[in-house]
Amino acid sequence: MVNLDRWVLATPVYAQDVTAYRALIINHEVGHFLHHGHVTCPGKGEPAPAMMQQIKGMHGCVPNVWPYDAEGRLITGPAAP
Repeated sequence: MVNLDRWVLATPVYAQDVTAYRALIINHEVGHFLHHGHVTCPGKGEPAPAMMQQIKGMHGCVPNVWPYDAEGRLITGPAAP
């Protein structure tokens, strides 16, 4: 779920690209609908998985809103505790 303030203003990481933040939120919530849980950053400099709670910090990952990379591979990381 996303509140109106976040939908309009995004988060500091996505403040300059609110449209990208909206794509992330939609992808993240659809992931939950598909029974995917939260994951963590797979490694420093890696794209953040869509199922990572990016609002809580990037933890070394780079911002990313899409669940799959350009080759169609799922971007994921270790399961979040």
